[in-house]
Amino acid sequence: MDINTILMRATFKIAGQATLGTAFVLGRPVPADSSRVYYVLVTAAHVLREIKEEQAVLFLRKKQNDEFVKFPWPLHLRNGNQELWKEHPKADVAVMYVKMPPEADIQLLPISCLASDEDLNGFEIHPGDTLSCLGYPFGAEADKAGFPILRSGQIASYLLCLDPHAAVRIMRL
Repeated sequence: MDINTILMRATFKIAGQATLGTAFVLGRPVPADSSRVYYVLVTAAHVLREIKEEQAVLFLRKKQNDEFVKFPWPLHLRNGNQELWKEHPKADVAVMYVKMPPEADIQLLPISCLASDEDLNGFEIHPGDTLSCLGYPFGAEADKAGFPILRSGQIASYLLCLDPHAAVRIMRL
């Protein structure tokens, strides 16, 4: 399976009453049992902060006959005022462990898909380079199943590397 397909199947829309965003799911190995993984949701911290309700909706997909269909999955974000996610202190990233229904079609991304400083330096990423990005611009979806839209663009400014492993570090809940 190619990387764009894997990323498409790991990326979902997350929404509250007044805001929405893009999230993806990583698989973090269970230390005592390498055949099992924890589901880890990764999104922008501001998305979760802007959802004021205790629950958001994660728009998952499942296979039904020969097609994918969208189905909303309640995502518990808070217990009262206590947030159930962890944020990086400087980067706009948040992670949380989540439970997923068995019928959900999720292509788990391994943590190793996150780039390190060395990876970024090795690829010599700089202004003018073309990149691809999955998301839900202005809430739009690629199709009725709720797949994200793949867009491309150029890096328009000098990169300030905040911390590419921020998600990994804050997963240690």
